[in-house]
Amino acid sequence: MAVVHAPDVRAAPSIGIAVGAALLALPSAAQAAQPETTVETAVEASDAASADDDADTGGIPAQTPPRLSGPYLGLSLMGTVTGARVNRFGTDAPFAGGGGFLRFGQFVLPWFGLGLSVGGTGGVASDQGARQSLGQGGLLVDFEFVPAPRRVRGLSLRTSFGFGGGAITEEGLQGRSGYGGALFGAGVRYAFFPGIERYRSTKAGGFGIGPELGWLGFTPAAAGRPMSNTFYAGLSLAFYFGD
Repeated sequence: MAVVHAPDVRAAPSIGIAVGAALLALPSAAQAAQPETTVETAVEASDAASADDDADTGGIPAQTPPRLSGPYLGLSLMGTVTGARVNRFGTDAPFAGGGGFLRFGQFVLPWFGLGLSVGGTGGVASDQGARQSLGQGGLLVDFEFVPAPRRVRGLSLRTSFGFGGGAITEEGLQGRSGYGGALFGAGVRYAFFPGIERYRSTKAGGFGIGPELGWLGFTPAAAGRPMSNTFYAGLSLAFYFGD
């Protein structure tokens, strides 16, 4: 007669304990397989994200605010050379001198500003030994364009129109002769913003200073009529209040 042995029920608790321990060990093994996140790793990831943002904005940090922004108040100081023509006497020699314009307005778009300029220039010349003096001035409406506001943020181009007049006197002659009417202008300037990252790092605008080149012209009403053309190089100073 065969004898059937029943399973040893005492082994069941040992098997259950072993299975439970294995299940508890699985999360620990998964965590060990993952790379450890450190402070250095987080910083590197942040730098990489910032580099991607810079690439999208043409190399300029996305958080850097615009500088040619909002209302502005400025002054242009210039050295000038003027060629003029009047009715009463000859003006073959160019007039060398200087002048200045007060400017104010506002950037209504990141790439476009609208403003006013008021001022004038003066100069002297010697025509066949006779000393001549020039004075002229005007009021201009300025249209200012920033061709690359995200790449070359300090560069701006300006076209202007307005009205004004000028007069020339000659030594030894009584009275004066002049011109007046429509006045046109064009210019290019570049503004540097010294120390801006220290005192205005998160706010738009700031104080800018830089070179300026341009032209002012009183065009003749007809052929042979009085006129003048002034070419200038100077220094532009302006404070942009930001949006």
